[in-house]
Amino acid sequence: SSSPAGLSLWHLTRPQPELGLNRARLTDACSLVPQVLKSCTEFIEKHGIVDGIYRLSGIASNIQKLRHEFDSEQIPDLTKDIYIQDIHCVGSLCKLYFRELPNPLLTYQLYEKFS
Repeated sequence: SSSPAGLSLWHLTRPQPELGLNRARLTDACSLVPQVLKSCTEFIEKHGIVDGIYRLSGIASNIQKLRHEFDSEQIPDLTKDIYIQDIHCVGSLCKLYFRELPNPLLTYQLYEKFS
């Protein structure tokens, strides 16, 4: 299915800086979890019970291919051989998503509380 205004699932599900985290634009209005994270974590829970699933990196070209599929306004078929054989690329995409957030999950305002 196509997303509104030609936005990709990668960008559509990411919180919009001007709206703040509480008003993130989501593909599923009933969900508070971005589609890219929902798809990847469900796949990892089902297929990714391996050592170092988030510690080890996937193959860079597979990570980029997977991101491109989310950018292309579709929910990728994560059961394709390319992703089953390189399960770490799915975990790596989750890490990439968090790295690219405009504000960290543990916001700058909370840094002092953790030091």
